[in-house]
Amino acid sequence: MKNMYEVVVIGGGHAGIEAAHAAARLGCSAAMVTLDLEAIGRMSCNPAIGGVAKGQLVRDIDALGGLMGVVADQAGIQFRMLNRSKGPAVWGPRAQMDMEEYAALMRRALESTPNLELISGELLDFERRKDGGFKLHLSGERILISRTLIITSGTFLGAVMYTGLQGTAGGRIGEPAAQELARTLKGMGLKTRRLKTGTPARLKAGSLQYDEVEVQEGDMEPFPFSFRTQGPLRNRAVCWITRTSSETHQILRTGFDQSPMFTGAIEGVGPRYCPSIEDKVARFADRESHQLFLEPEGLGNDRIYVNGFSSSLPREVQDAALRTIPGLRHCEVLRYGYAVEYDSVDASQLHPTFECREIPGLYFAGQVNGTSGYEEAAAQGLLAGINAALNVKQREPFLLSRAESYIGVLADDLVNLEIEEPYRMFTSRAEYRLHLRQDNAEERLLEKGHVLGLVEDAVLSRYHIQRDRVEEMKKRLFETKAVPESINPFLEARGGRGLSGSEPALSLLRRPEVPLPDLLEHLGVDVSGWTSAELVAVEANERYRGFQERQRREIERNQRLSDLRIPQNFDYKAAHALSVEARQKLDVKRPLTVGQAQKIAGVTPADVSGLIFHLQHRHAA
Repeated sequence: MKNMYEVVVIGGGHAGIEAAHAAARLGCSAAMVTLDLEAIGRMSCNPAIGGVAKGQLVRDIDALGGLMGVVADQAGIQFRMLNRSKGPAVWGPRAQMDMEEYAALMRRALESTPNLELISGELLDFERRKDGGFKLHLSGERILISRTLIITSGTFLGAVMYTGLQGTAGGRIGEPAAQELARTLKGMGLKTRRLKTGTPARLKAGSLQYDEVEVQEGDMEPFPFSFRTQGPLRNRAVCWITRTSSETHQILRTGFDQSPMFTGAIEGVGPRYCPSIEDKVARFADRESHQLFLEPEGLGNDRIYVNGFSSSLPREVQDAALRTIPGLRHCEVLRYGYAVEYDSVDASQLHPTFECREIPGLYFAGQVNGTSGYEEAAAQGLLAGINAALNVKQREPFLLSRAESYIGVLADDLVNLEIEEPYRMFTSRAEYRLHLRQDNAEERLLEKGHVLGLVEDAVLSRYHIQRDRVEEMKKRLFETKAVPESINPFLEARGGRGLSGSEPALSLLRRPEVPLPDLLEHLGVDVSGWTSAELVAVEANERYRGFQERQRREIERNQRLSDLRIPQNFDYKAAHALSVEARQKLDVKRPLTVGQAQKIAGVTPADVSGLIFHLQHRHAA
């Protein structure tokens, strides 16, 4: 039985999958250790991938060669582009998953990945070796030796599940908590914090009254998450919308004295932007109803996920409240909602590669870092897996800036912000969101993925063909003149002002009232050979061109200094141009770049200037 690896990943969730897959793809001997091989890729909460900002993360993951997007396209049963009524900068692809198929496809993908072994077991303890690697003690007395270690334990560290005031050790229904690992990490001096998450009830699909709820169908022309997806996407399922009522809220309030959150049984902080139904009722007492989404968990099962009704109240309270909701009056509850309180690692102890500053070679990724959501976890796992492999190969770390991707925003926020609640990605967190659109992920990241070795030549070549087609369409529209006589009735019918003289048709796309498909139809341009993705790229590139030019100049100005690397052996004590406080804090934090250094509390602009002087002087010497 093999026991020596270059990268070992603990956990088989969304972070663990991307970490193990990336490390193995980059040529490292890798192993994934997880409690239950059947649980790899299991969707613990909602049966969906993507959404606003989260969908952008999935597109970024895909452009770097990750798995989540391509598997979501295969397992998806309903696809929708959210925010279509707004500009493409905030569009967000989202898809309902067949949960069993998603997990099965993920496991199959890992099993077929060269250099990767899947191991059933629990990490109980680990220690540093004299050579800088790790000795891992697994259940069953198995020992593994690894150069690097990535912990993606999700919500399992010291986890307790609650339904009412009854607490049971476990990180997910039917699965034990990682108690020994939690004690090991605390014993190593790592700072942790207590957080909370939750999940709603699951209902028997055949017990609902669908004539009482609103149908929500998928898009007629769905967009894939993955650039690698060639075949058509299939919208094979619908969702439904319903609402709570004042009667629902009255019943929920009767259980507040048995709520683990309100009575203090749970001390951890929950996600502010995805609160439980009892939290919503308490915080928004003036609201008479809250919207709920009824989402199928697959095509081959009979389960409905009640999105928006996360709860840890007693079963009898959940049951009575559910039966006051239109469509659910005769529902059969297959599983009641519950909350999970768990330990998370304070990510300020990590580099933006997710390597622990005090314990080189040890990485953390996913919900264990204090985030929420499958997409945030997968993004961290991909970055940690890439960097663990580069560490083994003694190559420079792979860093993404806030100007390059949502993954860069996520990493920067996690290691620099004081996070007191589970972190969730929003488009508002990205100051360059007009540049970080879901439609241009390949433009921003595909070359980087190819250089790493995670994106195949054929994929990059196909992107170059698409890029050339987009430029061809833009050139064609630039050369096509829009003259007032023919274009003004078109513009005025859409609430726009007419032209006083001829203009290139391309320039009309800068007007929000002019959708590209309508313009092409008016001009008589045949688009039958063009994909939806190509048309979106043409429209978005031109619509945001002015904004992007300004952002590009700002990005270049900031990046010149922010990207300046700081050697890990840099002697801050000898950098006398810095204040004593800055030298002390920089020596502890050990930032990798000047950009990270300037975000550390106590490091002034003058200190940053002094640091740049020392770095440039050292380089010149």
